[in-house]
Amino acid sequence: MAIEDEIINISDIDKGTEILNDDRLIIETNSGTKLLAFKDLVIGEDNITFKDKLVQGADATGSSSTNTSVVTGYNILTSDTTAGHLTKYADISGTVELGKFNYNGISKFASMSATIEQNNSSITDLNANLTTIYDKLQSTSSADLNAITITTKPVNFKLTTGNDVDPDTKGVGFDTKDLDPQVTNPAVDLEINPFKITYPDDGSFSTCWMLFMVDLISNQDANAEVYLKVNNNTVATTEFSRKGRTGRAYASLQTIQYIPAGAVVTLLMSRKETIVLGSNFAGVKIS
Repeated sequence: MAIEDEIINISDIDKGTEILNDDRLIIETNSGTKLLAFKDLVIGEDNITFKDKLVQGADATGSSSTNTSVVTGYNILTSDTTAGHLTKYADISGTVELGKFNYNGISKFASMSATIEQNNSSITDLNANLTTIYDKLQSTSSADLNAITITTKPVNFKLTTGNDVDPDTKGVGFDTKDLDPQVTNPAVDLEINPFKITYPDDGSFSTCWMLFMVDLISNQDANAEVYLKVNNNTVATTEFSRKGRTGRAYASLQTIQYIPAGAVVTLLMSRKETIVLGSNFAGVKIS
């Protein structure tokens, strides 16, 4: 018999459909080729690429820990929780309560759908009325327009600070708009850190007297001066001074100024200071 007749290819071997405990595997070791019963085959954790995804049984030993993130005030488990952690209701209570919160919110929003439709209808009516007014004004003679009184929009503001505000310049900075002038007059340009307000010159603001009230608190040395400027001209000044042993300095200023349309008002200091909790600055139209 020729040698080639004795050759058996792997592909010619009968295919099995299962492997039993007593079946054997051929393995190559440092001490030679050997047979290994399937029941003796052991795969350790170091040989499993997905061991971090293995779930521990109910009788597993070892510690586990939870990791949560806060969503709308509720603690929600994250993927950093130990794999196989035996979850208790306390672990998922945040998820349950968040589900209830979302359900209540959606229900409330659904109940307001009628109100939203009513508001949309009102807005449509207002737009139609504004168009009618605009067309009427366009077709009205100049003589008739002289009898029309145009009401300007207010540009009142109040700014406060609840945390340390340290502007890059010597300008005084704030962090909260308690009264935002852009709500009543979108044409005003307001920057709050450092403070700078540019009054509109599009006809929505008329030249008037404004009352400015400044109360500043600093946690640095006293004697720094504060300047209120209109179009870069200093119109009023004050300076910081100590009160008692609080370790803070205070500066107050009240002044009435004539502000024309397009004017730029700024609040500056003679040197850089840190403005802290309790400081405020307001501007109110008085005529």
